Amino acid sequence: MDIEQRKKDGAAPLVHYVLRSIRLIVVGEQADISDLDGSDRNDKDSFELFIVTSGTGQGKCYLQGPGRSLSVDQKVMSCSYYRLCFETSDYDAASSLLPDKQELACAPFAKTMELLDELYGLRGATGGLEMFQRFVRFQELLLFLFRQNAPAAEDEGTDIERHGVELSIRHIHQNYRELLTVEELASLAGIDRWKYTRLFKEATGQVPLQYLNEVRINGAKKWLARTDDKLLDIALNVGFNNEYYFNRRFKQTVGISPGQYRRSRKGKLRVVAPYLEDFIVALDMQPIAQYWHAKWGKQDYLGLNHIPTFDENGGNFDALSGYKPDLILLMDRYEQQQYSQCRRISNTCILREQTHNWRALFRTVADYFGRTELAEDAIAKYDFKARSASLMLSQVMKGETVAFLRISADHIIQYTDEGQGFVSTVLYGDVGLRSHSAVGVASKANRPGMFNLSVEDLRTLTADHLFITFDKWHSQAEGKERELLEQPEWRNLPAVRNNRVYEVDFLTWMNNGIISNGKKIDDILRSLA
Repeated sequence: MDIEQRKKDGAAPLVHYVLRSIRLIVVGEQADISDLDGSDRNDKDSFELFIVTSGTGQGKCYLQGPGRSLSVDQKVMSCSYYRLCFETSDYDAASSLLPDKQELACAPFAKTMELLDELYGLRGATGGLEMFQRFVRFQELLLFLFRQNAPAAEDEGTDIERHGVELSIRHIHQNYRELLTVEELASLAGIDRWKYTRLFKEATGQVPLQYLNEVRINGAKKWLARTDDKLLDIALNVGFNNEYYFNRRFKQTVGISPGQYRRSRKGKLRVVAPYLEDFIVALDMQPIAQYWHAKWGKQDYLGLNHIPTFDENGGNFDALSGYKPDLILLMDRYEQQQYSQCRRISNTCILREQTHNWRALFRTVADYFGRTELAEDAIAKYDFKARSASLMLSQVMKGETVAFLRISADHIIQYTDEGQGFVSTVLYGDVGLRSHSAVGVASKANRPGMFNLSVEDLRTLTADHLFITFDKWHSQAEGKERELLEQPEWRNLPAVRNNRVYEVDFLTWMNNGIISNGKKIDDILRSLA
């Protein structure tokens, strides 16, 4: 139904906005102009957004509508800012949604910057999916701004309080170097102190001083990464009144000391991170020791043959002391005794994130070493690779089903699209292959998407394609896990008869790192495309 027909039928109009150009104006540099369609329009139906990204006006956002002049303090516009020009599919309908003011609230500002940076990164998009992603993200940005700048609701007091909290958040970002108190922030927001703390936590997830310290720590990270200034000077510059308190807060927040953080940026930090070596290598670093398992070996796909190994499965981490690590980074999977051993050796950080969400885990690891930009770039490249593979395979597979089996001497485990870890997130999620239905019994370990199969169950495994890997964990003799391949139930499988069985490396596929997942995609394309 088009716009005119919806109007005739009395239906609410469908409004969308079209981003025509995005520019990044940086102080002291020429503006980077990115006109998305070759026509940076500025006619009677055009709108413009100005979002100040740094300097004294950081966090300010302005909207200029058709036929309106914009009055902005020159001190503010001498800062770096984004300028976006856009149009609407229906000017009359859009007018009811657009905020009726020039200066807009845009808190939390970090969310605003996240959307802007993504839009700016997509400015040169030419592919259909990326252009659609840019369109969706721009609608998301406007919705984010419109919601917090909508006309006052019936409960005007609540709206005023929310605006007051947003004002205090902007004040923190602009003045975090100064001495700030909760009383001062509450007064600025026009809210009683006891109520202000609660409203602030509802908006940010943190109480005011926690939020303030995090902003200061993030500022310190930039100084540590870019300069060789003394720690005391950095502490004072970001708002801490002494080096001792700065060191303590930094280590509590980041997990390592400021000095170690600085060395990590220069690639000089001595790190041990069992099961996380994939992420360490992806961040252009190398561990000083890597984990090794008596049955599985080590992660050969990482190419760390020159790095010494230690028996992570032995349960005794005291051997790590000989490597003199600056930091031991551990998953939340060990006994308290092992954590205590590591803490006696060196600084020890424990990652509490769920292992199936590898992107979140990768970002957390990257933040420890001040390499978030490198992580985001790696994730973007992986996502592009996965999208490309998915499009290619959708044309090749034409609905054919795939199953993945992990085979040991006494177990056969099938991974289906109900799972969230290791295999399933790539095979059925990122690459989008069609999973064969489960034919066994759900895992007793209560792990979604994992099913135990008997040899008899194989009779119903009619998948068109099979990926398999061999697990030596349960083997008492070398090669015993491969005896299944001689069974008639196996030989009669459709995929076996049609020569559509693909063996893959165990540790590459039983890992959830960004490098291993990329190699999974390579294996899939090599086998199917």
